[in-house]
Amino acid sequence: MGEFGATITFVSNIPGQTQTIPSAIYALLQTPSGDARAMRLVLISVVIAMGAVLISEWIARRAARA
Repeated sequence: MGEFGATITFVSNIPGQTQTIPSAIYALLQTPSGDARAMRLVLISVVIAMGAVLISEWIARRAARA
């Protein structure tokens, strides 16, 4: 079971308290006209993930030089 399945199965989805980005995207896709808001969350999560990878690589290269 992946992260999304575990979240849906074992953790409740209380908007504003325990909601994760994947469960928020899922909830938005289940509502009429929630597609645009879901896409915004997808783009935000991709930007955060790419930023984390770039920063991690930058830190690793600096550490390798030292």
